[in-house]
Amino acid sequence: MTNTDPIRMSVQGKTVSELFLNCLRGMAEIMKPTVLTAGARAKKVTQAMRVEAIDLNTLLVQFLSETIGLSDINNLIFTHATFKDIGDNFLEGEISGVPAGEIEREIKAVSYQDVDIRRNSKSGFYETTLVFEV
Repeated sequence: MTNTDPIRMSVQGKTVSELFLNCLRGMAEIMKPTVLTAGARAKKVTQAMRVEAIDLNTLLVQFLSETIGLSDINNLIFTHATFKDIGDNFLEGEISGVPAGEIEREIKAVSYQDVDIRRNSKSGFYETTLVFEV
């Protein structure tokens, strides 16, 4: 029997760009826990990406959702992102990934449920919680 309980993940980053990258990398590890180490040696595929949304929280969910869709279409797991420009309601850049092979956990969706990007006043880091439907 497969476990289909949602997966919760707390993520942080020094900047909004780093927060988004860490969310992407965390999602990749859910899909295939060895992808970040094994993928370092694999041939990478790069994809341009532009996402627009009404606010920063929605932008994060839209970014991850589009990445899930591109992963499914191209049989890749995206592990890195470079943002040329990122604002409160848009981002533009590139994502890169590696061939997926056998995915251990398929992510069906990212929930808006607990996404609330805030800057921690003590650490200065941006933080949020993600919920993935698997």
